[in-house]
This record gives sequence, C-alpha cells and structure tokens, in this order.
Amino acid sequence: MKYKISNLTELQISALREVVNIGVGNAVTSLSKMISKEVRIEVPGLKVELIEKVPEVAGGADTIVSCVIMEVSGDIDGYIMMMLSEESAKTICTTITNEEDTDIMTPLNQSIIEEVAHILAGSYVSSLSDFLRLNIKISPPMQTFDMLGAIIDHILIEMSTKAENALLFDTLFTIEGHEMDGIFLTLFDPDSMDVILERIDTMI
Repeated sequence: MKYKISNLTELQISALREVVNIGVGNAVTSLSKMISKEVRIEVPGLKVELIEKVPEVAGGADTIVSCVIMEVSGDIDGYIMMMLSEESAKTICTTITNEEDTDIMTPLNQSIIEEVAHILAGSYVSSLSDFLRLNIKISPPMQTFDMLGAIIDHILIEMSTKAENALLFDTLFTIEGHEMDGIFLTLFDPDSMDVILERIDTMI
C-alpha cells in the first residue's frame, strides 16, 4: 500500500468531493425522472474514519438502519453502502408513494430504497470512472435492516478485513420539500485506494 487514506491531502479530498458532487448531480436528474418529483441531494462533508469507528460516528453500533450494499469491481474493488435511519427510509418511501403508515419492509418499499441507493451509487461510480478513466462496475443492490455494528462486521468479513479506513459522505435528501439524511459509505481495499489516489495525483 503506497498511500495512507488517513493522511489524504486537501487537494485529494477536494478531488474526491468533486467526483461525488458530479455523481450527485447526475443522480438528482435520474431520481427526478424516475419519481416525477423535485429532488435535491447535498453532500456537505467528507470524513475519513477507521472502520471500527464508523458505527460510533453514524449513531452507535446498536442503531438500527436500512442499509443498501453494493459491491464494486473492475479496476478497483470494494463496497458502497447507503445507510438510512428508519425514519429517513420511511420518509423517502412515503414521499414517493404517498402512503400513510409506511412499512419499509414491504417488497415495494424495499425496492424503492434499493433503487434510490442504486441510482446514487451508480452515478457516483460513473463519475469516478469517467474522472479517473477507470473501468468500474457495481453489483445489484442488496438491502438489509439491522444494527449498524452487525452490518459493518459482515462487510469486514466479506473483505477479509483488508480495508482499514472508510470514506463517509454525509448525504442530505430533499424530495418535494421533505428533508431526510443518510450516510454514503465507501470501502476500498488498499490496492484500490492506491489506484484512485495515484490517478488523482497525476491529474492535480
């Protein structure tokens, strides 16, 4: 591993944030067309955290979240996750379906949450691919509703604990004036982070 993700420079962080903002802009367009509603998404901050501290930063290991997980493959490997509190997940579904007393565990609402996450992640991966000239794909989304600590533990087992740090993007959604927040989390193995940061350094 050439780079330490915990020691990113301001220029590297700015470049990563720009990639996310480009992806978010594309995601807003796609989501607005899909649901025929006004959508705004903001990503106010990027944090680099040790993976074991992610549950603490995101509200605690026992916090129940709706989490959509997608695997990244190609020139880089890792996972992308969108985590929503139960309240935020319900708000997204209610705003889109106009249901009352929304049950986020129904097949329809699970599909909605997965599609929102997949559009956001797909737009991010597409912008990352274009910006860095990499071949990157994401898997179909898989949703789970569990304690945050258990979800992170599962991902670490899947990655054979290769990754030490995670990139967290706070995400603020507004759909038809209804606000909700979440966390967009990326986990790349050390070799993949080297590829990403080498490309960024070459460009800046």
